[in-house]
Amino acid sequence: MSSINTIAKIIGLTSAAWLSGNISALSLISIPAVANIKQDSSLSNAHAVRLWQQNYQRGASQNPPIALGAAVSLGFLAWSLRNLRVTTVVGLRPGALFAIAAVSTMAIVPFTIVFMRPTNNKLLTLAAKAKKDELSVKETEDVEGLLERWTALNRLRGVLPMIGAVCACVAVIA
Repeated sequence: MSSINTIAKIIGLTSAAWLSGNISALSLISIPAVANIKQDSSLSNAHAVRLWQQNYQRGASQNPPIALGAAVSLGFLAWSLRNLRVTTVVGLRPGALFAIAAVSTMAIVPFTIVFMRPTNNKLLTLAAKAKKDELSVKETEDVEGLLERWTALNRLRGVLPMIGAVCACVAVIA
């Protein structure tokens, strides 16, 4: 096994696992914490959507490059190990598992575009209005439902790189 493959395994596996945790933390910790504070205090929906926006912007700048780095590493492994005839415990060759890992990790991008973009755009519009104190009562009422929808979709999105990490892990131990 070449050292380049070892480095690619470390980068691909850890990046996919980190990415899953980073994405999932927003849905499991951060946004639910905002919802809890909203219930326990006088935090407005305008402030809640602004807090969401801060989390969103950080994730939008961090996660795609990490997904790309993981996918490139895992894709390289799929290509470089394509002729390896070992079969893993799940009945697939390591190269195939690394290919699945690369695709599922990078799948956060099309998932976001196809399934999350409409909700993201609505929340971003509301956050921009909230920043200028221009949210209407109706729009303020929409925030809670949109945040719940975003949280559910983001939970699903967080599973994609976890699938990649698990596939990579199985391929590594083959």
